[in-house]
Amino acid sequence: MSKILEFPIVEPLKSNRWLIKLQGMDIHPYLFRKYKMFNEGEDIILTTEFMETVVHSYNPKDIFNINKVTIEYLSPVGDVVNGLSFTPKGINFERKHSYSDDNLMITKLRFIIDANTLTLLFKTEENGE
Repeated sequence: MSKILEFPIVEPLKSNRWLIKLQGMDIHPYLFRKYKMFNEGEDIILTTEFMETVVHSYNPKDIFNINKVTIEYLSPVGDVVNGLSFTPKGINFERKHSYSDDNLMITKLRFIIDANTLTLLFKTEENGE
């Protein structure tokens, strides 16, 4: 008799199922458009951008109040299945607007992550966190 192999059920994370939540500044998670995380030497960097609306406008000085960033990874039905959390040790922003274009009003953010605070939201046996 042959042995039946059991394969674990796997649902891959998708690159368009996430939310960014900030502590210290109230930017609605659905206003974030994209993000990128990478390293520059020993530093881990997160860049992102959010759009402003006629109802949601922000004072740039409040960006320096951000003291915690959480990226939530979502399942196909919108449940939080994991994510990352960190404290920024440096924050930069950029706004650039011109009468010569008709683009969205976007503010770009760049966080230098305090790597000692970078953690997964949920611990699992596989990730050992």
